[in-house]
Amino acid sequence: MIPRTEYLVSSRIPKEAEFWMPTEEEIPDDEGIGYFRGVWMILGVTFEEAHAIVSAEATQIAVIDSLAQTETQFEEIAHACDTGLVNGVADELVRRQLLQRIPSLSEEGADDFYEELGGLEVGVAGLTHAVSYIGGVPAASCRGHVSERCWSENPAVFIAIDRQRAEWLEPLLREAGCGYHIDPARPEFLVIDAPSVIESNALARLILDRFDGVDRFDRWLDLSGL
Repeated sequence: MIPRTEYLVSSRIPKEAEFWMPTEEEIPDDEGIGYFRGVWMILGVTFEEAHAIVSAEATQIAVIDSLAQTETQFEEIAHACDTGLVNGVADELVRRQLLQRIPSLSEEGADDFYEELGGLEVGVAGLTHAVSYIGGVPAASCRGHVSERCWSENPAVFIAIDRQRAEWLEPLLREAGCGYHIDPARPEFLVIDAPSVIESNALARLILDRFDGVDRFDRWLDLSGL
């Protein structure tokens, strides 16, 4: 059972898109861009790094889909995949199945950074790293939660990106069932959104399948100097 938000998805680039990309001077040493909390820069991701996370995420989503019976249980299991710890899953049988089917999970001992998904949430970790792989700059991501403290109800990834990359992504967004929008509070970013984690992971897989190398786009920054 995967929660899904029903809304009109548009893969078209919004007319007001600014196509802003940070310069080397605008990239901080120890935090992310856009004044989000608890974020960090994810730059220069290789195909191998992105593929590992996208594949692990696809496996985890399939397991979540097969085990979760309610939205509450979905949140419990997804949070276990976010953190690497299953002790927040109420159902003991489900905890056991998670440990069997996702060997990287544990009952205790994991630290704050769960490497399987690069420290991000299942459902947006793959897309975040796929965007970085093609030379975009992820700023923040959220799987979507039904909570007053959550800033998104469905999967969303804020990205700094230029026009050529954004246009290349358009047909892939349409194929995967994802969309673009602009948050008025941070209009310099494009936001990729998805009705559920299934579509966001599908988009990540399409990006890795269709991208034919960094020479396709202009280089906006020499990452070797960072």
